[in-house]
Amino acid sequence: MEGEVVPNSTLNATTTDIHLVTHNLWEVITIATVSAIVSIITIVGNILVMLSFKVNSQLKTVNNYYLLSLAAADLIIGVFSMNLYTSYILMGYWALGSLACDLWLALDYVASNASVMNLLVICFDRYFSITRPLTYRAKRTPRRAAIMIGLAWLVSLILWAPPILCWQYFVGKRTVPERQCQIQFFSEPVITFGTAIAAFYIPVSVMTILYCRIYKGKRRWRKDSKPGRRSFTDSDRPSKTTGLLRTAREQNNQARRLTVHQLSRSTPEEPSVASQKSGKCVSYKFKPMAQEPHAEHHSNNGDSKMVSSAFSSAESMTLPSTSSASKPIDATLKSQITKRKRLVLIKERKAAQTLSAILLAFILTWTPYNIMVLISTFCSDCIPLSLWHLGYWLCYVNSTVNPMCYALCNKTFQKTFRMLLLCQWKKKRLQEKLYWYGQNPVVSSKMS
Repeated sequence: MEGEVVPNSTLNATTTDIHLVTHNLWEVITIATVSAIVSIITIVGNILVMLSFKVNSQLKTVNNYYLLSLAAADLIIGVFSMNLYTSYILMGYWALGSLACDLWLALDYVASNASVMNLLVICFDRYFSITRPLTYRAKRTPRRAAIMIGLAWLVSLILWAPPILCWQYFVGKRTVPERQCQIQFFSEPVITFGTAIAAFYIPVSVMTILYCRIYKGKRRWRKDSKPGRRSFTDSDRPSKTTGLLRTAREQNNQARRLTVHQLSRSTPEEPSVASQKSGKCVSYKFKPMAQEPHAEHHSNNGDSKMVSSAFSSAESMTLPSTSSASKPIDATLKSQITKRKRLVLIKERKAAQTLSAILLAFILTWTPYNIMVLISTFCSDCIPLSLWHLGYWLCYVNSTVNPMCYALCNKTFQKTFRMLLLCQWKKKRLQEKLYWYGQNPVVSSKMS
């Protein structure tokens, strides 16, 4: 989150005139109540996300590793940033000292920037999953996701923590008045403008471009995956699918040759082969069982006995051609491939919906404040202090909205949230254990 910019008159306040904002009793009660409710919802929502990831193995996917990291950043904001900032607004000054101020700002900005970096990583992950489904997904592992998450947090830490904590040692003095809490290097409008561009506008532009390409790729994938059309993912792997079909045909032909060989050994009479073009390629004749009582003794196994009994009343047998015999196998394999594509498509749709909701919430909650940052660069006194507070708080609200986006777009998250809130998760796990041990939990409950 970019630094809170306040009017120059505020920055020039003396230590004797320290109360920046005065609120009446009802304003204090309203601000405190609303901020407390939002903070509690943020904390509970993000704890639910983390608990859901732990208790439900269905949620332990690579996509959700990034959401888990995002929830950790949002939880930090809900616990520390919201409450400290609310007290700062209500009191009108910072009462905890300069060290606590710098530590709070460092934690706040690192967590906020980590949220942005995690969103950027999620967008790139979705983009490569759609545009490079074979090459990228082979490398898309939980270990790789953990590395990307670690890098996102490390970059945020390096970018914000040293300047916030050490700026006064770089310039030789503390540039913020006593009992005020603000990032010291944001007293320069040019630096404020540059950080807003680098920390918000560039990432948002990249996310928007990636999302547009993801949307186009998803539409093309959905169109190509319709029945009767070939998916572009198949064009990347013709050898795999063709190899499966060819292997199935070869196995079918080997089984057919083995059966024919066994049939020919079970009868002393040579078969007469008739070549036909009507889909039936080979015809074998067998003598009746009554004329060859010793036929079943010529076999080393029980196959000839089964075949002899099957054809004891039949004069001849016709084997189907290779093409007709392989049709059921081809159809089975194709149906399995189609089913797998459909499952992948459903997962991609859920991930894309979640990304859409998160990205929209991020842009809506962060844009007002960053617009004010740009305006203040050219007109420092144009924006009232109350509007600054509102815009800054709106950035925090993004951490409240994110868990709601997960629940709205992902039914698995939604069901797990409900079970955790209703304390039903232990009961569900007990029922699963009873089921796997061969007991019916419904019957057991009725008997008890």
